[in-house]
Amino acid sequence: MNSFIFAGKTFRLLGKHKPRKLSLIFLLTLCMGVSSGFSIVLLIPLLQLLNIGNGERVEGLGRIIGELAAATGIPITIETILLIYVVLLTFTALLQYGKSILDARYQQTFINDLRRRLFRKIIGADWPMLNTKSKTNHLQVLTKEVPNMANYLYFYLRLLTTGILTASYIAWALAVEVRFTLMIIAVGAVLFIFLRRFLFRSFSLGEGFVASYNQLLKYIDDFWQTVKIAKVHSSEDFYYHKFNEASTSLLDLEFRMQKNWSLPQLIYRLSGIGVLVITVYAGYQFHQVPLTSFFILILLFARIFPQFTSMNTDINMILSNVASVKLVIQLDEDFPEMPFTTAGQRKHIPIEREISLKKVSFAYPDGEELFRHYSASIPARKITGILGESGLGKTTLIDLIAGLQKPGSGGILVDGHLLDEELLPAWKSSIGYLPQDSFFVDGTLRENLVWDSREEIRDDEIIRVLGQVHAEHLVNRYKKGLDEFLVNYPYCFSGGERQRLALARVLLRNPQLLLLDEATSSLDADNEQTIMEVLSRLKEKVTIVFVTHRTALLPWFDHVVRLKS
Repeated sequence: MNSFIFAGKTFRLLGKHKPRKLSLIFLLTLCMGVSSGFSIVLLIPLLQLLNIGNGERVEGLGRIIGELAAATGIPITIETILLIYVVLLTFTALLQYGKSILDARYQQTFINDLRRRLFRKIIGADWPMLNTKSKTNHLQVLTKEVPNMANYLYFYLRLLTTGILTASYIAWALAVEVRFTLMIIAVGAVLFIFLRRFLFRSFSLGEGFVASYNQLLKYIDDFWQTVKIAKVHSSEDFYYHKFNEASTSLLDLEFRMQKNWSLPQLIYRLSGIGVLVITVYAGYQFHQVPLTSFFILILLFARIFPQFTSMNTDINMILSNVASVKLVIQLDEDFPEMPFTTAGQRKHIPIEREISLKKVSFAYPDGEELFRHYSASIPARKITGILGESGLGKTTLIDLIAGLQKPGSGGILVDGHLLDEELLPAWKSSIGYLPQDSFFVDGTLRENLVWDSREEIRDDEIIRVLGQVHAEHLVNRYKKGLDEFLVNYPYCFSGGERQRLALARVLLRNPQLLLLDEATSSLDADNEQTIMEVLSRLKEKVTIVFVTHRTALLPWFDHVVRLKS
């Protein structure tokens, strides 16, 4: 029952994606199945009309075709028959080509739409949920497992196509000769039962492959996260050993999966050859089937067994991708659909008087309560320092102010207005956040400075803000200026330079509130002095909240919030 529920979930995802096109694919499959077998069987009456069958009596469809030809004056010649046959085969080939193009387009758009929807869910999720999820798993699902899910559904559709073709060939073969056809069906059924253990093995191999691929991604990410430590400690062999272990496991699983697919195919093909030989021998020895029909029967049998092989392969591929599909469905179910901030919600909320925390209580799931009925105020256009020892909730406090975390009780107010779900989007657009470790992406200086700004920012405005933070010289050192493409920013700029660039990026958002989380803790005294001087000039226009454990910064603060145990 669980298998049916699981399959139902996957096909609901498929059914939501262009259902009309899916119905068209199904209809084309039916047409292709009927026409493929019919084009072969039609040879029987056509060849009978040429008396190829040693004087066989022309009946049924052959007689109808003969009467139609006589009425229209079309001569029944080998040329006419070949022309009819070419037209039928061409029609079937064009049908198959059109369906393959439609299949490919449908599969690719399904991958694109599903990947976009999942990524939208991920980035729309709230901060507490994202904090509990694995980055590696999400990366794996979006890059590897979504296409695997599309393959899973594709092989289901191909299994349907193969089933229709097989049923069509068997039906036409039964119309020609019942006994030999039943023998073919019996052999195919026995082989399916005999080879079912390969199908069960596909499922476990698929799960092992997904787990090994996850480990490979994790080891790659681990290395880039700690690359400098790896080089300093000269521990490259440690990372290589882990990577090599996961890579070798993947190689072994890929080989075992390929063998698990290929061996049943070989057995089916050899069995098909044997059955075909027995059919030809029996038909020749006992003359149980007219020559023309016997010739067509051989053609049909030559197509039936490859369909059995294809069906076995399709089921094998479906089962090997089940683990991938489970990951995709799990991610889809974990994250709710969340609307993005609309253009109308992106206006700023000015801070004229103060930000107030009124009787706020907060605790992390399964954790101790950090705040209980806590109240504090942050005056507008001042630098407020939040001080306290590690573990007392300094970062959590600014997460609450920023709207990343929601208080269990109490509330956050701006000039007396409660920050509820309606105001939060505009409030977040009013905030600039500078963490201890600033981020940069591989790209131009301009791209990094205007990273998530929603409005176009002119170069002269960028240079003006860089001047505010004493960082314009960092652009001038490169010939291309803002267009300079840089990678690995930690090795292009010092810690102080990176923080100034990051501060410039935040200021280009024109924030009403600037949140700094230990933003100078990794800087030397001179760079810290520079940053604080910049902030002291900014406070005339921007409300600043500075989280730190460093009491040496107290002289720079206009207001202090102390957290105590």
